[in-house]
Amino acid sequence: MDENLNIFASIVTAIVLEAAPFLLLGSVLGALFEVCVPRETVERLIPKSTPGRIAVGILAGVVLPTCECGVVPIVRRMLRRGVPASAAVPYMMAAPVVNPVVLLSTWMAYRADPSMVLWRVLVALVPAVVMGAVLARASAEDVLQSARPRLQRMGAADPGADGHAHHEHEHGCGCGCDQEHRSKTLAVLSHAASEFLEMSTYLILGACAAGAFKTLLTVGFLASFEVGPVISVAAMMVLAVLLSVCSEADAFVAASFTMFPRSAQLAFMALGPMLDLKLTAIFLGTFRRRVILALVVVPVAAIFVTCLLLGWGLGGAL
Repeated sequence: MDENLNIFASIVTAIVLEAAPFLLLGSVLGALFEVCVPRETVERLIPKSTPGRIAVGILAGVVLPTCECGVVPIVRRMLRRGVPASAAVPYMMAAPVVNPVVLLSTWMAYRADPSMVLWRVLVALVPAVVMGAVLARASAEDVLQSARPRLQRMGAADPGADGHAHHEHEHGCGCGCDQEHRSKTLAVLSHAASEFLEMSTYLILGACAAGAFKTLLTVGFLASFEVGPVISVAAMMVLAVLLSVCSEADAFVAASFTMFPRSAQLAFMALGPMLDLKLTAIFLGTFRRRVILALVVVPVAAIFVTCLLLGWGLGGAL
């Protein structure tokens, strides 16, 4: 019992320490987006068509790289700043897979095999595109939970709000540039700190759940699922949710399961960055219930079917 508790504590600590820097980075980037990007700029840059919005969201995952540990705070700020759900949610789902760091780690994990990198991206894009289409008409209010009182108070302190001009008028210095920069810096720090503290609660809860399952899983238990493509793909998807491995390292974990076919390994690498225990806990504190349900059902169904079709269609290749 003591040994299991030590293992559990070590796993939870490792997950939190691994994820916390990325969560902090995501909180800071989200705060910068909230404070420094005017709503008018967002409206001007985002296409009007749903396919265009989905494409922009996915491409943003390449140029604004982050793993799943830090992407949710960014997306929450995007939605509140006017980015359509059909762009923000595909970004949230695709960014942890299509960003250059993850692509490089996948290439290295599979001994410089570009086909696994390509298949991983393609499998991950399917649910991202589907979710973008599902949320084509959704507004931020349809997707996000109501703002916490603390966040509402901080929103009122946004330098972009009307109250800022009055504050600068009273306390400004000459041209007002120093006061403006100071106010924006404080607003970024306040937004980032609030976001990080709120999301950390859910991160810790998710890490505890993942630690409990990791402590209980055994090699013999996993070996019992090597009985065919359907069971293998399903088992690796369940494992991706339970293990909650960061997307920047999950390719090495997937490649180590040599007893499973590559289609099952692809399912592990595609689903994990979109849905695991720590992410589910963060979703619960961010999105509305029906959106969370869609964020669970759509990736699971789309990745399961896609990986099975790849396994069957490409025969021994996957």
